[in-house]
Amino acid sequence: MNSNMQNKTFIFLERLWLVGVVLGIVLVIYFLIMKDNDSAVFFFGFFILSSIIYLMRKRQRKKHEAFLKHQEEQKKNSR
Repeated sequence: MNSNMQNKTFIFLERLWLVGVVLGIVLVIYFLIMKDNDSAVFFFGFFILSSIIYLMRKRQRKKHEAFLKHQEEQKKNSR
């Protein structure tokens, strides 16, 4: 898999988890308004999990981009 495709995959997965975060927040608020605290707690857990995975994916993407930039600089310097 080439680096451009990897980067697009990282961005897609990062945004997918961001959608999960937003969905979790919306559902927590909805169930709190509807006075269904058990469902609100479940979706709060989903929100926390999605947030953690989103942050991990974002960090992974940034490290990968830095690695590619460093690799590209090394190729330029070796010429």
